[in-house]
Amino acid sequence: MSTPAPRRVRALLAAAVCGLLAGCVQMPTSGPVVEPQVSADVDDAPGIYFDPRPPQAGEAPADIVAGFLEAMKATPISTTVARQFLSRDAAEAWTPERQIITYAELGTEEGESAVRIPMTDVNLYDDRGAWQRTRATRDLELGLVQEDGEWRIDEVPDALVVPDSWFDDWYERVSLYFFDPTSQVLVPEPVFVPRGDQFASSLVRGLLAQPTGESADVARTWFPPGTTHGLSVPINAAGIAEVSLSGDPDSVDDQTARRMLAQLTWTLRQDASIRAVQLSIGGRMISYQGGSTQVGLDAGSAYDPSGPGTSRALYALDGDRVVAGDVGQLAATAGPLGTTDYGVRSIGVSLGGSRVVAVTGDGTQLLTAPLDAPEADVATVLSGAVDLAAPALDARDRTWVLDRAAGRARVFVAVDGVASEQVVPGVTGRRVTKLLVSRDGTRLVAVVRGRSADRIVATRVRQASDGAVLGFTPVRTLPLPAEGSTRIRDVAWRSPTTVSVLGDITDDFSQVRTLSVDGAPGLIATGGTTRLRGRFRVLVSAPVDDPEVYALGGREVSDLSRPERTVPDLAPGVTSVTYAG
Repeated sequence: MSTPAPRRVRALLAAAVCGLLAGCVQMPTSGPVVEPQVSADVDDAPGIYFDPRPPQAGEAPADIVAGFLEAMKATPISTTVARQFLSRDAAEAWTPERQIITYAELGTEEGESAVRIPMTDVNLYDDRGAWQRTRATRDLELGLVQEDGEWRIDEVPDALVVPDSWFDDWYERVSLYFFDPTSQVLVPEPVFVPRGDQFASSLVRGLLAQPTGESADVARTWFPPGTTHGLSVPINAAGIAEVSLSGDPDSVDDQTARRMLAQLTWTLRQDASIRAVQLSIGGRMISYQGGSTQVGLDAGSAYDPSGPGTSRALYALDGDRVVAGDVGQLAATAGPLGTTDYGVRSIGVSLGGSRVVAVTGDGTQLLTAPLDAPEADVATVLSGAVDLAAPALDARDRTWVLDRAAGRARVFVAVDGVASEQVVPGVTGRRVTKLLVSRDGTRLVAVVRGRSADRIVATRVRQASDGAVLGFTPVRTLPLPAEGSTRIRDVAWRSPTTVSVLGDITDDFSQVRTLSVDGAPGLIATGGTTRLRGRFRVLVSAPVDDPEVYALGGREVSDLSRPERTVPDLAPGVTSVTYAG
């Protein structure tokens, strides 16, 4: 191995990058405009095509490093040219699909036989495109050798290493759909996949990954082990995605086929060009419930992660009685909690709108009753608490409730009217003001109050195949904007994988920002950031398509989903406004 001479890598890298950019970018005469930092639709792939320059004869080590980094930004996405900057052995061994590393800025340092490049604001993504973590700094280390008289990179990480701005332009925030351990509801897992022609193929590749470790207690797949994906997913002129997999077709019975197709259709419906899915395994076409092999995108609707047949009505308390309807037209419900004053202060409603769960006025008891059965009894689910927050219900009709307990939080889950305490690391025993549980029952989000600032933490619920809670994954703190107050007024589900957060900017303005529940960076296209004039304290939202999203400040109501709409004030005495769930 030869040793490169000392060099000023920073200057050479900058010069090489400028030269590469000047000669290799093709700008089309038309095409969609893409806003950076915001996830866009699949069809909105940037209209800039970059064919990077391969290594040139006699280039210095710094030029080779700069060329390699630039070549990884090829668009449409390809590593063909980047591989030419590697030695023969390294080019054969390099597997950049194992992970993605993004960075905000690159620095450089001088080196002899190796280049060490500091990176800032580094994000790591796994082979499916699922965000793993953020690091403030990380070094990219590349070893160089001379091969046939030319410098080549011989030591390189198995990763695609690109700027976060490029990643935002060329990767789409989507979800892969798995099942919860009971196989009763689909569970969306957020990932980033390449836009354009690779979109559907990347979705299928990610979907075939088998959950391992703790994730196997959170979500499961019905694709049999050993099922692998070919090179691509062609989409014909009729919009039918043809998914051909290898594997043993005899391992696929009717139940397995139904759930595999549910996973596929829910995942591939995110590609706007797809109208139906056709699946084959080991050369055998798979039909849906014994019918057609061309399966529409509504297959699997019974496993909807937002809850099949979910009520879209608003529910609230008028005084101490449960009412339901639209924001300006709330009417009394017929059940005992709607006709009799039980002195309750907050409520939760089952997804189908058949049952209401209520916290008594002193915060010590949790009651439940049918919503519209006048002669039904009111049952006590939990008693002896200190300060219960509003309850939440999931697709399996479990009730989750937080006892704030004077700054020593306790979490309870009630199944079939029997409540049990769950120890949630990072939540139990802390000063917690709000608890959310996703409708699929696999995610728990809490607002933890600190001395000077509040935090939003998220964890996954680990479950057995019968739905019994086994525990929780380590909590992850979701990133919050630096702007405005450090206190969180409220938090609510905006979609199955995002939450909206309400806080103050100043004494006269409030702000709602939507975050990915996995903690991944970047703004969310749906929800984004909204500023409101006034002091709002409550968010009312549901994780369904096109919900009406409201911010409440006393009786004042602001419609966040349709800002141009004038919404009447709440009637005097109306509180605890909520959707089902």
